[in-house]
Amino acid sequence: MLEADAWRARMGFHLLSIRGDNPEDRAALRQLLEAGEGRVAELKSQAEGDEVSQVNAFGQAWNDLSRRAMDNPLASLGYADYGAMSEMNTTTLAVAELAEQAQSAPDAQYLDIADLSVSMQRLASEYLALAAFPSAGLPTGTGLAPLDFALEAKSIDDTLSRLKSRYASDPQAKEVLAFVEQRWVFVRGTIPRMNEQDTNKVPYLFYRYATQIAERVDELVAP
Repeated sequence: MLEADAWRARMGFHLLSIRGDNPEDRAALRQLLEAGEGRVAELKSQAEGDEVSQVNAFGQAWNDLSRRAMDNPLASLGYADYGAMSEMNTTTLAVAELAEQAQSAPDAQYLDIADLSVSMQRLASEYLALAAFPSAGLPTGTGLAPLDFALEAKSIDDTLSRLKSRYASDPQAKEVLAFVEQRWVFVRGTIPRMNEQDTNKVPYLFYRYATQIAERVDELVAP
């Protein structure tokens, strides 16, 4: 779940800007980053052969992301540092790309539900980035196109519907997906106009619900 955690770290970084470097938010972000460090350490203990170099790259990428995530000049000093925003984007993408390249364990379950969580965390992190500062989005420092919120939300809708059908006879997965859908419905209506400057944004609500979704899915897919 390091990929979801990377997007959550980016989300936490921008929440610091939105809520004025709130100590509780900083503590939650630090806890998330330390948990990710623990995941990397576990991967290192299990790595063999060619896996060692990949896990070492993971560790370096996570360290880079962690260092940046805890240092937000807009939150602590009140000025928009484009370099910091750019680096938050590039370090998040570095971890996400390494996670996508890694092979899943042969006995891993519910990977499609885990992928849904990643999509939601990615969307939530961009939502908070733009709520924090208009130029903090993924295009900054990466050359990526702006995220199409309406299109991404429709994709999540379709995936959620498909997964509910697939796991209709699995009580554990069914319960988690019902929880995910309940939280998703609360924030879904704000998304289509997210690209418009005058839209009413609810970043903290989105943060809370996206975090709850990630934690429930993490419990489901944990070995």
